[in-house]
Amino acid sequence: MRMRLVAMMTVSGLAASLLTGVSASAAQAAPIVCEPGYKHGAWTSVKRNWKITHAKGYVVPSGGTLSRTVSVTKRAVVTSSREITAGASYSAAWVVSSLDVNVSGTLAKSGEKTREKTESVTLNLNRSGTYVAFSGAYTAQGYYKAKTCNSRGTGFTNVGYGKARSWSKTAEGAIKCTQSTKAGSVQRAAKAWCP
Repeated sequence: MRMRLVAMMTVSGLAASLLTGVSASAAQAAPIVCEPGYKHGAWTSVKRNWKITHAKGYVVPSGGTLSRTVSVTKRAVVTSSREITAGASYSAAWVVSSLDVNVSGTLAKSGEKTREKTESVTLNLNRSGTYVAFSGAYTAQGYYKAKTCNSRGTGFTNVGYGKARSWSKTAEGAIKCTQSTKAGSVQRAAKAWCP
């Protein structure tokens, strides 16, 4: 009787051990959901618009013309950069590249700036009126939430939040202050600088 009891306990113990081993293996075999080290950025409130970086007003008197290179005063500098709100710190280069993919543009790399000094613009204005000579940059900015795939590929961790901005192209020229302009155009943005 004692031998049978010992045998039953041994079998029970072995079964429990096997079940525990199966449970441990099942826990270790979590499904792979991402590539280890992969970074993912989700973007919200992404906006694109023209920013006037240089502007100056000119008045052409009745019967006069203006055909020369003029100086256009610096008004703003657009910098390609990122700001950290909370959580993990992702590199500015990666954040700006992620924004670039999101807006399907060719954004300036992290750290690049528009010109920080007065610019020269060539004008040929053959009618009287008030004009704004300008230079501008087409900007993109938005808020991001980034996360990194863990070393086992079983989920994302290391979450960070922030804001980024950059620009993709520039334009220069002149706009007559009485001219109608299209919403969202660089000309519309420049008209805000009419004297």
